[in-house]
Amino acid sequence: MMLVLNILSQYGIPSGVSGSLGVHRLVEALKHAFAVRMNLGDPDFVDVSKVISDMLSTNFAQGLKKKINDNKTFDPNYYGGRWDQINDHGTSHLSIIDSERNVVSLTSTINSYFGALMLSPSTGIVLNNEMDDFSIPMKSSSNLTVPPPAPANFIRPGKRPLSSMTPTIVLKDGKVKASVGASGGLYIIAGTTEVFLNYFFLKMDPLSSVLAPRIYHQVFRFFIFP
Repeated sequence: MMLVLNILSQYGIPSGVSGSLGVHRLVEALKHAFAVRMNLGDPDFVDVSKVISDMLSTNFAQGLKKKINDNKTFDPNYYGGRWDQINDHGTSHLSIIDSERNVVSLTSTINSYFGALMLSPSTGIVLNNEMDDFSIPMKSSSNLTVPPPAPANFIRPGKRPLSSMTPTIVLKDGKVKASVGASGGLYIIAGTTEVFLNYFFLKMDPLSSVLAPRIYHQVFRFFIFP
């Protein structure tokens, strides 16, 4: 989310991201951000310090902004997407701010609908299938349109799979301004970003910010999801 916002801020917000051109710029920023995201993995197992540093860097965002053309799009390889994108699922999110300005932004998941479709007879808890979010090593595919799995997200004992969860608390001068987040697997990142832009820069009220139409793209697609 921060990388997308850093890219868009180079255009000036909200003027530079308004109208149909603004939608195009948002889509292109999402493509670049998702391409970089493919290199992430559990930091206890993979050195992702440079990837994270780049994703938070305004200089890195400036470089990506220069690659965006306001009049056309490009082949997926142009955005640097080297690995297959895992389609994670589900999640539930809640955002709460109480009268004393204590704030919570919480996303939880058992992954797919009803998780692993197994219920513990002793606890009554539905078991998750979160391991589905790992990239699975496999032989090279003869289908050249399918990129290889991402090594940083390969499954290992005790390792956490890559997630799209984006629970966000917005502060200004140390004071809480908002709590945002979303559900929906890979749609979370784009959805949270768009609600943030709607509320803080397009000056919509909270309900309108959430209900407004959204778009989504994840590099290896040739169409935009409404």
